[in-house]
Amino acid sequence: MDTSLDDVQKHCGPELKSFQDCLFQTTHPSNCNRARVELNLCTDKKVPSVRMIREKCAEEYKTFAACLDRNPNEPESCIGDVRAFYECAEGVREFLRKDGA
Repeated sequence: MDTSLDDVQKHCGPELKSFQDCLFQTTHPSNCNRARVELNLCTDKKVPSVRMIREKCAEEYKTFAACLDRNPNEPESCIGDVRAFYECAEGVREFLRKDGA
């Protein structure tokens, strides 16, 4: 997943920084929806690997995000959901690596 994050930083650095800054300044991730949407729009346009992860791992991401929404003060309770999303994302990344994308 590091390669995808590097691509996001390279192509969507300002949007990523804005989203991160918002997350550091709030007590609940939903307060950063506008910054998240701007980051998603940028990655959809400029980072194909992230777009594919978002498409192929949508259910895992929804489950993970819902867990964080339910447990904003106990994110560690979502570790299983984080792991499932990470494993899905790594599978997509491996596919892209083998496919030469």
